[in-house]
Parts: sequence; structure tokens; C-alpha cells
Amino acid sequence: MKRIGKRLAAVLCMIAAVAVLSGCGSEDKVGYVDMSRVQKEAPAVQQYQQKIEEKGKSLDAELQQAQQSMSAEDFQKKQQQALQEKQIYAASMQRQFMTDIQSKLGDIAKDKNVGIIVYKEVVPNGGVDVTDDLIAKLQ
Repeated sequence: MKRIGKRLAAVLCMIAAVAVLSGCGSEDKVGYVDMSRVQKEAPAVQQYQQKIEEKGKSLDAELQQAQQSMSAEDFQKKQQQALQEKQIYAASMQRQFMTDIQSKLGDIAKDKNVGIIVYKEVVPNGGVDVTDDLIAKLQ
């Protein structure tokens, strides 16, 4: 069973390498974005984080009120529900943020005439840095 998994992984890696290499001769420029800088500097990131924190605080307040009127077993169920709700909300905010970033990067790619925009870590050298443009659009 492990052999099949290893072989499948090797085949998938080869397919991915061929796909990457097939685009190497193209005329498109490559753009890159430094996501660590975006997370530190973009105001929209802080807004999303603040929304997540506010949701967590409101759920914690609900839990404190519920703790006084519930049995230990019911409170534990309520705690698990609240934790699950926090996780779902955080995932939703993350998806919304990534969708926002992708649309902004699409606009930047058109403006800069860039064929593709990837994370900074993926580009070994060269490329067009679009980090500042993304931070400006996330104001």
C-alpha cells in the first residue's frame, strides 16, 4: 500500500514538473508578492483579524452567561459548539480575505501586464514585485 502511495506521489510530482517547465519559454512576465509583508502592513488584514477577535469575544461572553444557568454537561456541549462556530467563522474570514487578495492581484496583473503572480518564496530570482501595489489596494 505504501509503494502505491509513493509511486502515485512520484507521478504527480513529475506531472507538476512538466506543467511548470512547459511554461518556461513563454513571454509572460512573472510577478511575485511577499505575503509576510502584506500580513504585517495591509490594513485589511488587521480588519479581518479584528472581526475574528470580536466574534470570539462575543461567543466567550455568551459562554460566561450560559455557564451560570447550565449543567456541566450542557455547558461542555455549548463550549464545543462555540469553539466550532469560532473555527467556522475564522475559516470563512480567511476564504473571504483570500478571495479579496486574488481579485486585487488579478487587477494588478492586468495593470502591470504580468502573466502570473506567485508567492515570493517560489521565484528564485527576477520577477516583478507587486507587494506594494497589493498593500495599496488593500487599504
